[in-house]
Amino acid sequence: MTSLEQRRAAAQEQQRRATTLPAPLFVQACPGAGKTRVIVDRHLAAAGGRRGRAVVSFTNVACDEVTRRCRDAGRPHLADFPNFVGTIDSFLWRYLVRPFLSSDRTWNRIDSWERIGATVDVWDGRRKHILRLSDFQWTRAPGAEHCRAQLQFRTKNAAAYKILESLRMLDAAAERAVRRRNALAKQGHITGHEARILALRGLSQHRRDVTSILTGRFAEVVIDEAQDCSALDLAILAELRDAGIPLVFVCDPDQAIYEFRGALPDRVRSFGLTLGVRVDLVGNWRSSPAICALAATLRPAPSRTADDPVGPSHDERGGVVLIRGSEALGEEILNVFNEYAQARGIALEQRLVLAHAAAKLPGGVRNTAVMPPDNHSARAEWAARVLVSDTVTPAQRETACEILERTILRYWFTDAEVENRTVTTACEQLGVDRSRLRRQAGRMADALSTPGETPSADWCKAANTYLKTTPPIPGMSRRSHTGSLQARTSTTRTAKGTSSAGSPASPRPRASVVHQVKGEEADAVLVIVPSDNRADDLIRAWQSGVHPAETAESLRVLYVAATRARRLLAIALPNAHCDDIAAHLEAANVSCEIINVETYVPVTVGNP
Repeated sequence: MTSLEQRRAAAQEQQRRATTLPAPLFVQACPGAGKTRVIVDRHLAAAGGRRGRAVVSFTNVACDEVTRRCRDAGRPHLADFPNFVGTIDSFLWRYLVRPFLSSDRTWNRIDSWERIGATVDVWDGRRKHILRLSDFQWTRAPGAEHCRAQLQFRTKNAAAYKILESLRMLDAAAERAVRRRNALAKQGHITGHEARILALRGLSQHRRDVTSILTGRFAEVVIDEAQDCSALDLAILAELRDAGIPLVFVCDPDQAIYEFRGALPDRVRSFGLTLGVRVDLVGNWRSSPAICALAATLRPAPSRTADDPVGPSHDERGGVVLIRGSEALGEEILNVFNEYAQARGIALEQRLVLAHAAAKLPGGVRNTAVMPPDNHSARAEWAARVLVSDTVTPAQRETACEILERTILRYWFTDAEVENRTVTTACEQLGVDRSRLRRQAGRMADALSTPGETPSADWCKAANTYLKTTPPIPGMSRRSHTGSLQARTSTTRTAKGTSSAGSPASPRPRASVVHQVKGEEADAVLVIVPSDNRADDLIRAWQSGVHPAETAESLRVLYVAATRARRLLAIALPNAHCDDIAAHLEAANVSCEIINVETYVPVTVGNP
């Protein structure tokens, strides 16, 4: 058997080639392969010329990591002019969109329609349905004249969706949404989707100018997390490639989890191969052998070779822990996970709980999730908690502050005066001092922060009482009563998945939806596989290695979640599927252990 030193040397040689080979270059990296290190080393090695380098990623986590490593290397200037380190949305906006927009209006770049509370009214003949533009899936093929919308069925719009579906009005709702989106775009609101459309248009109409801007500024453009490229992104990159812009395309196609945007692994691979030289990074410096082996079982059958564990966890002996139990036993599942992590000496801050959707997280940790909930009152409570937390990111804090600012405005003004515009625009139109409003939001968070998972009637009552004393314009009268906060139910009950009698509350590790932890890692990870009608198809595809289109992305989401783990991976599975997956893993020589939460006897091991 090849020694660990030889395997590490081979992995380091792969990294060296990815660092030194000239662009254009296609780098395909497994989880934990050190691709961020490769990007930073490449950046450090070639720095100092007249031109800089653009390092573009789909995640703020990756951008922050590149910036931090440049700073740690004593060269913080490498994140500044003439270089660029930022998200792809920022890159497209700065170099391909904003220079070619007219100066006859104010342009607002927003991350989603949710940022401005954009809605559309749909009349079904008897009643009006108010739908959020963020409830629609937006697509536009490269070169198409118009975009398309499709209303997505979600809990918050279930009633409206079912009525419109029964009346065969979903297409009509989509048409109204497109018209509303077009009107907002003409007003100057630009989401990432609109920015990509404008970028393609700019490349078509101003190709020479765009090429001159980019080649004059950058020696090469590095695209990190490139598996998240949509069809529009790939079309833009193809234009840049054909214009002679040197590209370094870094990706793991098995981590493509934005299929709704057209991010498909085969398209990503095909584009990468057009760049010519390819380097594969298959040495995993993050995960244990058992975790690497399990991750391989989640790939399609032709590519199920396990990555090589060469990092500090290469000799971790523990296997994967399969926890058999329904979602209703969320507290018990957390107890098992925490106890196993504690037994391995893994600190609470190095534990992470993940699910595909926030609603599927155990109730006890759902309030630590990264993304705000959909319900208006729940969003306000989430924001109040985030603003007084010491463990949130600047982006989360900004989102939370805007939510509370909008909450205050909605309480005092009509929806028509507040929605479908940014907070900044609303303040300008309403004569509200934005800096004063922001201070009010901060004071509201200090006064109302609560550890509760969902807003109770008492919390909403206290919040409304506070809002009543906080007019955004001194001395103003309230113009509408639609903005009051309301609890979802009027009775107090135990939330699904929270602690039940006889089950002591478990320590609360950080929790998140999978899409928000791309690029992150933790010593111990608990993944929740929900008990819903899609579980049967997901389990069948996992076992067979045949990934049909309707199931493939769910498996890739599970793959991303599992590969965040360094030392301990626990997967909570529905009762009906736990034994099948255990047998499948055993056949693949993946070490695993089954724990039944209904019969598990907790063992006290001291403080968490």
